[in-house]
Amino acid sequence: MTPNKNKTPSNEPITLVSLLKALGQEPISTNGDEFWYASVFGKRTDNKIVLTVNNRLNTWFDSSFGLLGKGGNLMDFARTYWADLSTDEIGERLQEILNKELRVANRKDRPRRKRKATKIPHYEIDNTGPLGYNREITDFLMESGLWELADLNIQEVYYYVIDQKGNRKDFCAAGWPTENGGWEVRAQNYTGCIGPKGMTSISVSENVLAIFPDYVDYLKRRHDKYLHYASVLILNHPDFLSASVKRARHFERVLFYVDDTRIGYQSARDVFNDKLPDTEVIPL
Repeated sequence: MTPNKNKTPSNEPITLVSLLKALGQEPISTNGDEFWYASVFGKRTDNKIVLTVNNRLNTWFDSSFGLLGKGGNLMDFARTYWADLSTDEIGERLQEILNKELRVANRKDRPRRKRKATKIPHYEIDNTGPLGYNREITDFLMESGLWELADLNIQEVYYYVIDQKGNRKDFCAAGWPTENGGWEVRAQNYTGCIGPKGMTSISVSENVLAIFPDYVDYLKRRHDKYLHYASVLILNHPDFLSASVKRARHFERVLFYVDDTRIGYQSARDVFNDKLPDTEVIPL
């Protein structure tokens, strides 16, 4: 379930391996196209393999991001590594690294080619449906311990991409919808959003709101006594912290479930304490 190879804003590709090298990261082991690294996003304490990179597909997967891990293509990695930067700023960083590589290559008098912008692969939803019809998705949910937890909002999601040569590649995953029309998907070696990113909401109460970083977090805690009468808001991405604060202002009671050791959520507790000091913060 590894998505198609992605490219930076230049036709001259930059690989995840070369990007990691530019960031001061070296693999602790390699095997063909597979490169294995110790912790890149967190504190490195030993040589335990956490991050896996497929150099042929230019994709990555990091097992340190909770139950399902996190992964994707080059741009997914860049957005996670530089979480505080805008898309344009990330593009500038990548271009700087690429330019440095080109300068090194040009020392060998290799003639430069004219480069023009290319599109990042755009994935489209084909269809969605209830769980239980796709063995690959079912096996993934069972192996992840999510089969028994899944509710009706978790669907089988089928999506595809058409490359620049007109070839179509199809994928499938488990996922749930966002408010903006996209789908958060989870598969064996990939997590991401197909279509517009957004939060996910379950409207139950106008008085009590419970906020979770991820839908899986909600599924694991949905039998908490507080949640039987609360509306639920799933952030899906830390980028929506500010938006969730604005939404939460309309409720009398706010419960915020958070693991502040996760990338992007280290200061989430402080955000709510500052903007909504009456928020009940509940550790995940």
